[in-house]
Amino acid sequence: MYKVAIYVNDYLLLLELVSRLDEEFPLIEYTIFGDKAFEKSLVDSAEGYVLTDLTLLDDYEVLIMLSKPTDDSKYIKNFEGIVIDISAYEFGSETEVINIIEPIRKILKNIVVPISDISVVLDLPVCIYGKHGVEDLMNQTKGIFTFEHIEGTVFKNRIAFNKHFNPITAGLPVGKTIDDFAESGGDISVRLSPLSTVFTVDIYGKDKFGLKDDDGYFVVDGFFTTTDASERNDIIVYPRRYGLTFIGDYVRIIVNEVTTKIREVIK
Repeated sequence: MYKVAIYVNDYLLLLELVSRLDEEFPLIEYTIFGDKAFEKSLVDSAEGYVLTDLTLLDDYEVLIMLSKPTDDSKYIKNFEGIVIDISAYEFGSETEVINIIEPIRKILKNIVVPISDISVVLDLPVCIYGKHGVEDLMNQTKGIFTFEHIEGTVFKNRIAFNKHFNPITAGLPVGKTIDDFAESGGDISVRLSPLSTVFTVDIYGKDKFGLKDDDGYFVVDGFFTTTDASERNDIIVYPRRYGLTFIGDYVRIIVNEVTTKIREVIK
């Protein structure tokens, strides 16, 4: 019986991952860990059980990092088992870490042309900001219809029925992937959508361009809808005359990579 710790500060990835673990890994015993600041929302969504005492991590063989902790902890940083990490957290030099690259970063890293030669339009599902992001969007939307001023909690600039064309000046918490790209001179526009958990990335260049060797990560396909994408574990690529469109389910893709790594660890 493998003892697995799952560290997370919100519930969307957690729900999908726990469902997959229950279905595919009967020999895994898992426990949910999180920050004290998020304890209530985690307890509500983790079947009433979550631990915030990180000293207990010493009892586990595998640590799955779905979120970056709000405060550094020596028990996470120097974890003595195997870490499967999607958060890009900085662990100690002795910790064995299996890194999973976030889907948007993987797409942008695999474009063969220079940043200066492409333009990117990124449509992100608001769910990637977790329960708090979804609630913020809902409250902003309600405020528009009731003529109330709602102070944003996750999104300081209003996003309901809005579009932001420069993620840096708009102050959107879009993440290091997009910040790095924009600050390097990349031409990128960001839209936030309440639609399911599916994202789309449209990339256009001066001429036709392709992808680096991606080990089968991207699948060239024809007609698709967001519903089609939400039922798949890969990223669909749709070729255009001078560009490429990528579409995928953000949550399913990440959880599928995590479960693939778990399978390799416990084989």
